Amino acid sequence: MICPGFHKISSIIAPGMILDKVSGIHGPKWFIKLRVFKEKSSGDWHVYLYKDNGIQELVGYFPKYLVPGLINKKVEISFGGYVYHKKPQPSPPMGSGYVIASGNATSFNNLRLIDAHGNDHVVNTDLPYYIDGKGSYTPSHIYASSRFFYGGGGCSD
Repeated sequence: MICPGFHKISSIIAPGMILDKVSGIHGPKWFIKLRVFKEKSSGDWHVYLYKDNGIQELVGYFPKYLVPGLINKKVEISFGGYVYHKKPQPSPPMGSGYVIASGNATSFNNLRLIDAHGNDHVVNTDLPYYIDGKGSYTPSHIYASSRFFYGGGGCSD
């Protein structure tokens, strides 16, 4: 896990883990539901995983001192994926490995921002985004249905 300062609590999932259940194009679809929020009493940023039975499990937390700019300021929200490879090997596929235009790309669904009072707000407008510069993993727009697509087959450097 390349996430300095993160306090891992869960034995099930952690930032940087490779998920073993993956959706197939014509097979079953797998989903994970995560929630990240600022815990009021400590100011730390907690990450929760919601299990299939509806029970939430604390994955871990980022201590508030790691993100001092977020202590009493507005929050920047971002969603996406990340791949890692050692050169000269080609970069691996992201998500399903399909590009958006194929209709089979990976998606984030039901995007929400939870405010300081616990109210959730649908994220259904485009956010600023960053891509690798090679265009290998280009995201779609965020649709009114609170969903966007991303991924691609990777590339050679």
